[in-house]
Amino acid sequence: MKRAILCLSLLCLVAGHSAHADRAANMCAASLQPYARLVFDAVTAQPQPELTLRAVIEKRTRELVFTDRLMVNAARPAAEAASTCLRIARHCTGETC
Repeated sequence: MKRAILCLSLLCLVAGHSAHADRAANMCAASLQPYARLVFDAVTAQPQPELTLRAVIEKRTRELVFTDRLMVNAARPAAEAASTCLRIARHCTGETC
């Protein structure tokens, strides 16, 4: 009986982890400054799991700068701030993601 309860609780934990991470990422994004939120939204709108998070952030930030939605001098701080929330959204645990 204890084993069944343990297995059931682990199953609930794994299933709830993804929803919790998405909720945590959205809560994190809600606290971002407008330019950082713009980068966060751009990256999450077109996720590319085959690329590293850094590459996706760089690509989307460049697109925002080239389309005049983000100023050049605000691009790096915005990308750095958004990366914290994006790491939560992509379930990153180590240095590489």
